[in-house]
Amino acid sequence: MTDYIIEPVSGRLTVSGGKAAPILTIMNADEFRGKNKPFINHKELSHNLGSIRYCKAELFRDHLWGTLRIPQKSESRDPQLSFIFYLTEKSLYFIEDTGDVKQWIKTLSAKMSRVESSAELLLRLFEKMIENDIIYLSHLEKKTEDLEDRLIDGDSDNFFEQLTKLQRKLSELNAYYEQLTAIGDLVESCTSPSLVGGTEQWGRYSMRTERLSNHTRLLQENIQRLRELYRVQQDEKQNNVMCILTVVTTFFLPLTLLTGWYGMNFVNMPELHWKFGYYIVIAVAAVIALIELIYFKKKKF
Repeated sequence: MTDYIIEPVSGRLTVSGGKAAPILTIMNADEFRGKNKPFINHKELSHNLGSIRYCKAELFRDHLWGTLRIPQKSESRDPQLSFIFYLTEKSLYFIEDTGDVKQWIKTLSAKMSRVESSAELLLRLFEKMIENDIIYLSHLEKKTEDLEDRLIDGDSDNFFEQLTKLQRKLSELNAYYEQLTAIGDLVESCTSPSLVGGTEQWGRYSMRTERLSNHTRLLQENIQRLRELYRVQQDEKQNNVMCILTVVTTFFLPLTLLTGWYGMNFVNMPELHWKFGYYIVIAVAAVIALIELIYFKKKKF
């Protein structure tokens, strides 16, 4: 268990020496199970700790708790962080089972300015979660444009695989931003300023996450457009192949009929015993082929 306090001079978050009441406490699952206070709904928190699959929050009169699953800014589907947060009027608790949250807090605390309360600290951390996401979305947009250029140039190697990975990541991000927007709206509706602080700041946070969600949906629409364009190109290639097969089949159909007709070898077929029969059949086949070539060229097949 690690306690953090606000350093009086700088106002920054620092590890507590045990003298002052902590503003933030990070504990693992085993430490949480052995500590009932101040967690009123201890059983429900324990149940959620084992399977954090999305971001959510529940607001009560004297506390706010929820789960956070932060996706990685890469193709990986594994979360960057997943933990439970529990906010009271006096302190904030993070419950996790990997140790990654401590490193995350250590990195962020060096970048955060003065913090006045646990509610403000929670808001600052939520803001840090999406601080550089617009840059990552711009990176995904550039990848989408590169895929489009490749498709126009006819380079479709591994195209569908890369498009599918991009679509999955955008779906994950869109769900993530929608969940954060719902959390922001929930906290904004809180009627207890002593618990969550300034609700208007959470309203602005919801607007930011909603804009990110809108940007993500726009990229998803571009992905869908590329998917349709890819399907059209594949259908066109298949149609060209079928057209070639149809022309070849049509070209040889009269010749096949001719060879099949004279391949029956009936006794009373006069052409079989005529000395010029073989040459006449060759001439007829050549004329038929020539007529077909002229017809196909005229029809631009």
